[in-house]
Amino acid sequence: MNAFLTSPLFDHALLTKELVLFAILLLALRLLPDFARNLTLLLVSLALIEIATSPFYTFGFVAVSGILYYGLFWLQWNPRRKTYCGLLAALLVAAYFTFLDLPSLHSPWTGQMVHKFGIAYSLFRLLSVTLEVGNGKRLPSDPLEFFVYVFFVPTFFQGPIERLHEFRTHLTEETRLPLTWEETGSNGIRVLCALAKGWAAVRFFELDWNRYFDYPQRLPYLTLVWGMYARAVGFYLFVSAANDLTIGMSALAGYRLSENYDYPYFKRNLALFWRSWHMTLTRFARDYIYIPLGGNRRHVYLNYLIVFMMIAMWHVTSVAFVIWGLWHGLGMCILKLWLEFWGKVETKNTAGLARSLQLWSRGHPRTASLASTVFTFHYVALGWLPFWGGHPQGLSMILRILSGNHWKLFVW
Repeated sequence: MNAFLTSPLFDHALLTKELVLFAILLLALRLLPDFARNLTLLLVSLALIEIATSPFYTFGFVAVSGILYYGLFWLQWNPRRKTYCGLLAALLVAAYFTFLDLPSLHSPWTGQMVHKFGIAYSLFRLLSVTLEVGNGKRLPSDPLEFFVYVFFVPTFFQGPIERLHEFRTHLTEETRLPLTWEETGSNGIRVLCALAKGWAAVRFFELDWNRYFDYPQRLPYLTLVWGMYARAVGFYLFVSAANDLTIGMSALAGYRLSENYDYPYFKRNLALFWRSWHMTLTRFARDYIYIPLGGNRRHVYLNYLIVFMMIAMWHVTSVAFVIWGLWHGLGMCILKLWLEFWGKVETKNTAGLARSLQLWSRGHPRTASLASTVFTFHYVALGWLPFWGGHPQGLSMILRILSGNHWKLFVW
């Protein structure tokens, strides 16, 4: 067992042996009555967060969450709650960027990535509660339910990003969905598949990424191309494995979490990709950023850019993530222009090359769908080059791959 848990499979920041051990503990907690189960779940979650980070980090989160809960509890009956909650949300965002690189919050055991993941996902949970109260939703009268939601360890460092009113239904026996033999089997298989995904990512899609990005001119062109595929596929295997493990083990224990990935690399355009990749994150961005900015009604192109730049800044404030945010924001703008163009071709219904291509694609829907899916995958895969690991050189790598290793922005 120790050899299994100390294997390279669990070296990744998103797939940890602590997550596996806590998931097993969740199964035992299912046998306890509601109050004892929730209290034990909170205490064990806090203990594991403290072990993974630091006492100051954990105490700070508890203090901020407690102050926020009682502040929102008072505000939920205030007629100007929407304004006050908006100000609180802005304060939370400011605090996030302040604490993101605070040295005293870093963990000497796991490094700053665990620290950053914890702050990032906690920000979205606290923001969703704050904005929902501003929209008129009520907080649970029992603060224990709120704290279990905020510090639920399987989702604390990596998501999915649950909403409080959804998560609360798992905290009492009356509203918790019953566990059937069919669900036990399907979730057990899901856990095994999660471990297989993590193993495949380590076994087949690992490269010396520092050498790949720092000295690409010394590598064959096919190695550069393989690195793009390895980065895209390996990244998906790891994040989906971590989420499958979280969702599967939590479901066995009676905590039904939202799905987060729905075969995103098999979608035929960028919009469908983002409806299938990190779905709880994109739902948050849609409900709390995109729609309030105007959604599809006004300033659509600007809204796309703002949404993806904010998602990029939520990950890490660096040049590499700005590049990635612009890549996807501009990609969504181009997609909208593309769809509008073909809509005009349909409306005019005149002869021409564009109309002929449109009629051909309708006559060959599978071929057209396959072509658009392949193009979308490669667009996303190129975009991962500056993202994963935060390499701004990834933009130059995109140019190298597109040009056969001739074009570049940087010289090392």
